This record gives sequence, C-alpha cells and structure tokens, in this order.
Amino acid sequence: MLELSNTRFAFLDIETTGLSPWFGDRICQVAVIVTEGKRIKRTLDLLIDPERELSPSAVHVNGLVGESLKGRPRFENVADEIGMALSEGIVVCHNARFDIQFLDNEYRKLGRVIELPNLIDTLLLAREYFDLPSYSLGHLARDFQLTTYIQGSRAFADAVTMKNLFFAMADSLKTVDRFLDDLIGIYNSPAWPAEGIYLPTELSEAIYSNKNLFIQYIDKEGEISERWITPKEVIGLSDYLYLQAYCHTREAERTFRLDRIVKFEAGD
Repeated sequence: MLELSNTRFAFLDIETTGLSPWFGDRICQVAVIVTEGKRIKRTLDLLIDPERELSPSAVHVNGLVGESLKGRPRFENVADEIGMALSEGIVVCHNARFDIQFLDNEYRKLGRVIELPNLIDTLLLAREYFDLPSYSLGHLARDFQLTTYIQGSRAFADAVTMKNLFFAMADSLKTVDRFLDDLIGIYNSPAWPAEGIYLPTELSEAIYSNKNLFIQYIDKEGEISERWITPKEVIGLSDYLYLQAYCHTREAERTFRLDRIVKFEAGD
C-alpha cells in the first residue's frame, strides 16, 4: 500500500491558446511540481511558443499575449523535459481529460505517445467524495480554506493550489478509510468525438448548470457585447467548438464560438 508521506507526485497544469486541440489549439505554458510526499523536490515552469495566435478567451484567462510567447521554445524543444518531470511520480491534475488531451496532441505531432499509467484527477476526486456547490479549482481552494498562490505564472500558481488541495483532500479522506491506491486511475488517450468534448471546469459547470448565463462575447470584428443566454448544447462544427443557446437579448436562438466568450457568470 502506498504511503502519502514518501510517494512521489507530479502536479501538472497547462495553459492553452484555446479550448480544443482538435481544431488546432496548442499548449503555451506548462507547470509541473514534483514532490515526495508534501516536500517539493523540483519545479518546472515553461512558456512555450504555440506557433499560433491566442484566442480572446485564452488571453482573458491566462493573461498572456502572443508577443510574450514569440521566441520561446517550441514544444518539441521541451518535450523531453516535460516527459521526464511527469515520469517522476503519480501525475496529479485538475480536470485531467482537458489538460492531457493537449499533451497527447503535442506528443502525437512529434510521432510520440504519452503514457500515464498512474493518474489522479482532483476534479473527479472532489466530485466523488465531497458535496460542494462548485468543483472549479478556485472554489475548491476557498471551500478548503487554502491560501491562493498568486506569484509566478498562471499555470504554476494553479499547480501550487492543486498540490495544496490534493493534500487537504487526502488528509480528509483518511477519516473514511480511503487509501492512496484507491484514488489512482489509468489514463487512456482521448478519442474525440466518441468520448465527448472536454472543457475547462468553470466553463463546463456554467454551461451544464441548467442556469442562465451572463456572457461577454467578442465577435469576429472585435466588438464586445454583453447578454444573457440559456445554454442548450456544445457542438463541434467544421472550424471550431460552438455553444448553441437561447439569447434573451436577441430573443432568438444563437450560436456562439466558445473561444470568443471572454467572461461568463451563472445566474439563477
């Protein structure tokens, strides 16, 4: 049986140019924190040239701009470094399917396959064992009264928060006799669209909450509009992912390109 105090973990978080590798989005930032138990052994915090523009939603979320990424290493230049860091321990990720589909895509571009035989998804862990109103990383950090790390990159800050959240949940689960071995799953390479569309946690929760959404949307001319919508369905069209919804502002059905939604808030 694995012991939390001497098991090695690799806490992974990435930032991307958009929401779907199947439509050309790429990784632009990777953070990995390797620990032995709770002791940090080494860290990785990389900016990556994605070789494409960032979507409006990505710029809003991660605060990066395309100019800051030009001249940075391409993924092919850091693939070995990332792979070695992830191989050092059990990989821990929040909403693992979303992040790892991008890693899978990047390695496939290089003719390689990423293998993660031991994986813990803190999102699935939280949903299975804790009854909470939201399972986004930020909300979970507040519910577990964790100090949010604000230094360094967005990816590194989220990796720190995820590390602290994982150990807080693991300590809590000791009281119900859940062992570390019980929390480990096996990663299988995503196969879209057969397995569905994976979205960031907050966006996914908002869309599937059965509540109205307030959104800020940037159209193709760069104009920003604000509106209330009732989400219906996320679909993949020929060029990207879209949200079909009833727009209360226009009083009609509308289709919104997901990577142009720069702000969303769930209403009643």
